Amino acid sequence: MQRDDYITRLGLTPHPEGGWFKETYHSDDRYFALESHGQRYRYTSILFLLAAGHPSHFHRLNHDELWFYHAGDPVTVHCINADGTYQTVTLGMDLAAGQVPQFCVRQGTIFASEVADTADCGLVSCVVAPGFDYQDFELFTQAELLAKYPQYGPAIERLAFKTK
Repeated sequence: MQRDDYITRLGLTPHPEGGWFKETYHSDDRYFALESHGQRYRYTSILFLLAAGHPSHFHRLNHDELWFYHAGDPVTVHCINADGTYQTVTLGMDLAAGQVPQFCVRQGTIFASEVADTADCGLVSCVVAPGFDYQDFELFTQAELLAKYPQYGPAIERLAFKTK
């Protein structure tokens, strides 16, 4: 299947950080999440599609996010960890090449993701616990990130929005 087939057949819509998504599940109950200062589902899950030229731009969540690879081209997650170190992890099924089928982005990590420019698309699921809420989501601009992490300039310039 190609990008547009996935988007149509799965009912995906554009995500504010980039790519396309659809919420698929959330817990039946909610609770008061101290770190969010509000009511949250215990978990939420989305299908998430990235395509060449349509990355997920640098952002941060205040909860862990689990990523699960499903289909298509490998997806690379770029992380600026809480201690300022940079890491990439590629989701896919070519284990011999170092790809992994799942990965956890820890809370507080600034991260973005993409497929290669020569790729069509990659399909993953993302599960956030406690559940995702836009109040727990922070999107970054190139200027904000370059001021703090100039050593990661090429990735920031490619994967962060110029303006919000």
